[in-house]
Amino acid sequence: MTVKKISLAQAAEIVKGSVKGDPEIQVCEVLPPEKAREGSISPLWEKKFIPSVRKGTVLLTKRGWIGEGENGIETDDPRVALIALLAFLSSEPKAQPGISADAYVSSDAVIGNNVSVAAGAVIKAGAVIGENTVVMENAVICEDAEIGPDCFIEPGVVVYRRSKIGRGCVLHSNCVIGCEGFGFIPDPKAGMVKIPQIGIARLDDGVEIGACSSVDRATFGETYIGPMTKIDSHVKIGHNCEIGAYTIIVAQSGIAGSTKIGRGVIMAAQSGASNHSTIGDGCTVGGRGGVVCDIPPGSTVSGFPAQNHKLELRQQAAIRRLPEMVRQLHELEKRIDRIENTCDADA
Repeated sequence: MTVKKISLAQAAEIVKGSVKGDPEIQVCEVLPPEKAREGSISPLWEKKFIPSVRKGTVLLTKRGWIGEGENGIETDDPRVALIALLAFLSSEPKAQPGISADAYVSSDAVIGNNVSVAAGAVIKAGAVIGENTVVMENAVICEDAEIGPDCFIEPGVVVYRRSKIGRGCVLHSNCVIGCEGFGFIPDPKAGMVKIPQIGIARLDDGVEIGACSSVDRATFGETYIGPMTKIDSHVKIGHNCEIGAYTIIVAQSGIAGSTKIGRGVIMAAQSGASNHSTIGDGCTVGGRGGVVCDIPPGSTVSGFPAQNHKLELRQQAAIRRLPEMVRQLHELEKRIDRIENTCDADA
């Protein structure tokens, strides 16, 4: 594998930054400051860590943060600059268009131009694959599913029948789109009666679904994920959910059926929402937060049940004081008993 190597001057041009020190220094990898070595560049966007950076570390950081005699690149936003640099240095091999002889593609499937289908992949009857899309090893695209152009379908992904995937979506390994929704009704005679799940799952343009996550199809109608929404690994989206654009749902979160999540919402790790909840635009749900009722737009909530984040923090602080408060209460009880006993003796 060929390692890409560029000078600081070239890197600065890529990230739209300015060089401090020697522009001819060569870099070929990105490492955290504590693991920096010759040939590496280290991103840093928190000023408090600057004193701990070893002398000689080549930094990618904010303007004015690189000391005299040191080398690096300064930019207005090193986070954004890092994205551009990583994209340039990436050594991920690009899939070549074509259908592997070891793939199964139904004669009734519609395959666009420049599509890549890897060995072991299965594309069933009526499926539509848009141009420039990559379907990797052992992925399964079921009957009448639609995959838009410029998508990237990683190994082991399953897209169930009639699901619709928009343009430029990324489905990471072993995620499942359009699986059967979880619906049962207890019946004294028949036991658990299964509710038919006849709807679909639809992902809008630019959606990304993490590894081992699943999006249920709707009981009827559709489960919908809005444009540019990013869903992490090991996340469950229940049937008939509606999730707005530019929302982020982090690992191990669970969204119960028929929940409505607005635009620009952040659901932190291991958070969840009960069925039929509504979470307004711009809300943030803290890690392990459990939403059990509607949350107004712009709210920041945490805890279980989820409530105003600041109130939750005050309650948590009070809980930590409980052992000391109980000790003080016992001492007060003893003092009151002594006072009462003294008063009784005087009487």
